[in-house]
Amino acid sequence: MKSTHHSSPTLLAIALVAVLGVAGPAAAQRTQGEPAKSKVQAEAAAEVASDQAEAARASAETARQATSVSGGVYTTINQQADAANKAANQAVNAAHDARSAQSAAQSSANPKQGAAEAREAASAATSASLQAQASADSAVQQAYPQPAPAPAPAPAYTGAQPKQEVHATSSPPNSTLANKVNFEALDANRDGSLSKTEVSSETTISTDFNKIDANHDGRITKAELAGGK
Repeated sequence: MKSTHHSSPTLLAIALVAVLGVAGPAAAQRTQGEPAKSKVQAEAAAEVASDQAEAARASAETARQATSVSGGVYTTINQQADAANKAANQAVNAAHDARSAQSAAQSSANPKQGAAEAREAASAATSASLQAQASADSAVQQAYPQPAPAPAPAPAYTGAQPKQEVHATSSPPNSTLANKVNFEALDANRDGSLSKTEVSSETTISTDFNKIDANHDGRITKAELAGGK
């Protein structure tokens, strides 16, 4: 089962900065004569180190659970888990050092030294915790890769048909009449053309006589009847 581990290195680092912000030369001068403040600083640094160690342990556990997908085979996921576990151990050791430094600050005659050691240990714990989280994140990403985004669905078919282009022609109407009428039967005087009188009985021709008569000479030839001139 995939585990989810959320940690916030940024917030932890901010907390560490708040603790370590007093570690400059000016702060050292202020704390020399203020053992109480040094003790407070040592305690705060030890708390930060403990929190970082806890976060590192959680990261290592997340990485360990990610190795379940390896099926017993040592893979890069296991390598990342080992790295996370190593970093977690370093964070834990640093937290122990911070607690020891805190104890020294509380009991020694020079609490300033104990506070400085506690801050150094807290910084080491933070670095180790960040490394543990980075290794854990890498292990999880390899164990549970994100699926590729699904392709965009094709547009729904609406049934609409593309418009057909209509091309106008210069052919006169009824240009196929040559196949429908008996030209020779209508050409009474056998002059090879039809007059209005000769086609008066053929309403399909007489109605559009002027349109069929392409050269407008008052007579229709076979070519004109077929759509030519």
